[in-house]
Amino acid sequence: MVIHEEIKNKVAIITLEGEVDLYNAKELKDVLDEKIKNQQYEIVVNLAKVPFMDSSGIGTLVTAMYKLKKYHGDLKVCSVHGSVAKVFKLTGMESHLEVFDSEEAALASLVSARES
Repeated sequence: MVIHEEIKNKVAIITLEGEVDLYNAKELKDVLDEKIKNQQYEIVVNLAKVPFMDSSGIGTLVTAMYKLKKYHGDLKVCSVHGSVAKVFKLTGMESHLEVFDSEEAALASLVSARES
């Protein structure tokens, strides 16, 4: 898994590339925890280039989202497709994580919530 990070409109965009599973989910957790430690409380995770994610990857995202909520922040997920979308549906994660079709839509959601 490769993790790309950038900031757009004060929102951390984390783009993942490759499989996210038990063996590398800690790497993602460490990146998300570092963002929270540095008071970056608005995060978008782009899964467009993730062909597979197991429950440990999903658990990492949910845990980060709940940590962010403590600071009135939020985590949005975008570009979920294929087997990852199936796992999200089967595990009921769509009721916990807000999923957007595009990075732009997820980013706009965070920016508009901040401004209201």
